[in-house]
Amino acid sequence: MPYFKKYFYCFVLAFFFLEMNLYAQQLARTADRHNYTSGALIQERPQVKWRFQTEGQVYSSPVLYADKIIIGSCDSNLYALNKADGSVLWKYKTGGEVRATAAVDQQVVYFLSADGHFYALDVHTGKQLWTFKTQGEKTYDIWDYFQSSAAVESGIVYFGSGDGHIYALDAKNGKEIWKYKTAGIVHASPTVTAHEILIGSFDGYFYCLEKNGDLRWKFKTIGEHYFPKGEVQFHAVAADSSVYFGARDFNIYALKIKDGTGHWVYHQPGSWISVPSLAGKQLLLTMSDSYSVLALDKVYGGKLYEPRIPLNTFSSASITDSAAYFGALDGVLYKLDLSKGTVSSVFQTASSKLNRSNFFDEKDKLRTGLDEKYAHDIHKLFTGYLRMGSIFSTVWIDGQSLYFGSADGAVYALE
Repeated sequence: MPYFKKYFYCFVLAFFFLEMNLYAQQLARTADRHNYTSGALIQERPQVKWRFQTEGQVYSSPVLYADKIIIGSCDSNLYALNKADGSVLWKYKTGGEVRATAAVDQQVVYFLSADGHFYALDVHTGKQLWTFKTQGEKTYDIWDYFQSSAAVESGIVYFGSGDGHIYALDAKNGKEIWKYKTAGIVHASPTVTAHEILIGSFDGYFYCLEKNGDLRWKFKTIGEHYFPKGEVQFHAVAADSSVYFGARDFNIYALKIKDGTGHWVYHQPGSWISVPSLAGKQLLLTMSDSYSVLALDKVYGGKLYEPRIPLNTFSSASITDSAAYFGALDGVLYKLDLSKGTVSSVFQTASSKLNRSNFFDEKDKLRTGLDEKYAHDIHKLFTGYLRMGSIFSTVWIDGQSLYFGSADGAVYALE
């Protein structure tokens, strides 16, 4: 019996590491960006398990690999934190802000920095394995919060760049396999399916590339009065034969992956579509200026429900069997009940507790006079919002725990 136990535990351990190696951990969990976690047991009011403070704003999303939480900060570091207590296992300093989310595969961490370099590190030690130099990063405008987060699939790393290219690198050595030039900054993260790379650009086009880098098709968004290019800022989600993505022209598009022809389009008056996520037959969309989360029927594009959120949301919703979790600019983490279509707050960042009342009244409405206070400068207003510890991170769900970062520089673990 002792020998049986010994070999059984060895088998379980080996299977665990095999699973970790087979399935890369990345933004929205998988390369096709579904962001679904089965069997989560989140408490109604989760409490702080630990809180780690970086020295810069955190827009990056956490990735869990074994016992490590991997997350970047605008202090130019990529951190590996102990998921149990938040202690630093290692950190790696780059020459620029790290607003991209890392991807981890085969015990290697891949990520892009604002210094224009793409890095590969050993996940256990943080030791640099290789770097790749792009033609440089740049920022589109004040609402360009993220850099492109890599997708890893079958030994190839895909990502977009501020230099306007979409890159495919050999994951082992960082050698360029191919690059594809768009006419704009590419800060959307690639969505990878069995045969395609799907990604948008600030040039207002959405691209479908073959795995060899050839263009299969590209789709021009409609555009809108104030945003005539119809910039594509965020990642898409792919399911079955369709791909779903939002643009700054206030539209969510559903296209057929095979040829880029239209499946349906939904127009949201006065608001960018932020990020889509899939919850069964529901397509969930976080929204910018409409202060809401929108649920559509993924097949026909019909509206199912649209509960109110107090302020803009720029992260994607993380899906469980019965709920979705996402943060907003007010520094509050929200839960969407998928069966009822209702939203409730589950957690508030420390900075939000201190500063939210400066922006919201006792009825949870934005205070009047904010335009005058910030001299009718929307850039200053949005900078002010960040003092609430805005949550841009997409939440990582693991069993009973939630992990995310905030604009006040903190990384949270809730349980």
